[in-house]
Amino acid sequence: MQMRSARLTGHPAFWPLAVAALALGISVAGITTPSIWYDEAATITSATRTWPELWAMLDNVDAVHALYYFLLHLVFDVFGYSPLALRLPSALATAGAAAGVVVLGRMLGCRGLGVSAGLVFCVIPRVTWMGTEGRSYSFTALAAVLLTIALVRALGSSRRRAWIVYGIAAFLSAVLFIYLALVVIAHGVTLLWLLARRHPGSGIALRRWFVASALGGLATLPVSLETISQDGQVSWIHELAAETVRQVFVRQWFYESPGFALIAGLLAVLGVEAAVRDRRLLAVVIPSLILPTLLLLAYSVIATPIYQPRYLTMCTPFVALAVGAGIIALRHVPLQALVLLLLATLAAPQFLQQREPEGKERASWTEVAEIITRDRAADGDGTAVGVVWGTVQRHPTASARVMAYSYPDAYDDTVDITLRTPAGATAQLWETAAPLAESTDRLEGLDVVYLITSDARDRRPLTTEVLADEGWEVVDDWSPTSVQIVKYERR
Repeated sequence: MQMRSARLTGHPAFWPLAVAALALGISVAGITTPSIWYDEAATITSATRTWPELWAMLDNVDAVHALYYFLLHLVFDVFGYSPLALRLPSALATAGAAAGVVVLGRMLGCRGLGVSAGLVFCVIPRVTWMGTEGRSYSFTALAAVLLTIALVRALGSSRRRAWIVYGIAAFLSAVLFIYLALVVIAHGVTLLWLLARRHPGSGIALRRWFVASALGGLATLPVSLETISQDGQVSWIHELAAETVRQVFVRQWFYESPGFALIAGLLAVLGVEAAVRDRRLLAVVIPSLILPTLLLLAYSVIATPIYQPRYLTMCTPFVALAVGAGIIALRHVPLQALVLLLLATLAAPQFLQQREPEGKERASWTEVAEIITRDRAADGDGTAVGVVWGTVQRHPTASARVMAYSYPDAYDDTVDITLRTPAGATAQLWETAAPLAESTDRLEGLDVVYLITSDARDRRPLTTEVLADEGWEVVDDWSPTSVQIVKYERR
């Protein structure tokens, strides 16, 4: 029995699959509990429209997310939209990235490094966040680690087709998320580092990397140019400030856990020191860990602000490898296990906070949907209901209708009183609306009207005034976090 167990754990696929299963379990735990929030609503409104409508939208906005939207569109085509269908692909991509970390660690060091780094990856607070996020962040981490595996395989191969695979991986990565091109650049620094250290074959590898990445870059040019033409989308990013220091060293990878950041940082330094003679480990991990952040910060200073902490989620595999190297440097298995337990303990509060109903930017849209569902049920099936969608917090170009995209069952068969053009027909992310005063004809035949609006830019006084002129009065109200709901009935 012991021999069979040893054969099982010694199989090359065992630890990647085991760590992937752990990452998947962590990601799916409470995956639908947090309310959907604004960024996820952008995914929903994009991936639930028709294919021609999506193409038209991408010509104007969000081309940077095109490949991810195509993937989610296919998922929704097969399974239909639901919060679980929105987030489960991210959980699966997180599991894939975890397996990739184990494989890459084994390629760069030993099985112990791979397993240690994989376990660290599973509990990094930014990773536990991305596994439940209906955006492309977990896919960027998966792409970064697969691209780096392709690099290491090409370095160990004399065949040109290994570099063809790398070039294809670089192309797909940049199409998925343009900032992944920074990892390709980091790989160039890796090869220069190896060349400077006279690593065998590094000169040939550098030339082949240049050709493969250049061809991949040329292939991505149409997508890149379209994305650059839409750079107004990042106009909301603030200039660098004192807060940037905390963003880089804590929030970027460790969310809101400075304790985790401190221990992980110390372990990474220990890992670098212990691996200083291991040319490949340092040469591969350090540039991909540091360079993308430095380049985004430099561009934000020199040109226009583009640094945003969550964009660097793609580098979490390299964080895990650096920390994993530090844990392996401790040498004693009980001490290594104790440190892993400490990291998991430090990550636990963040994990629990991320799984709270308002764990995503304090969004309370689930609660809003539950209130509307309960109140409509109390009124009975024959009640004709209309909704006036007001503002949504911190997003002046969208309306509170993002809640209906996110939880459509709660608003089924309601009349959108101010809707002018549905989102799918605008070739933009969001719908357009008319003033309520110009839409009062849609009140005809309704029994109940709900105003759902942000507590910022409060629409309640004006809405109540317009509806009062039409013979409606307030009969109830609710105040979930950052949202106001007012119920009106005819006098």
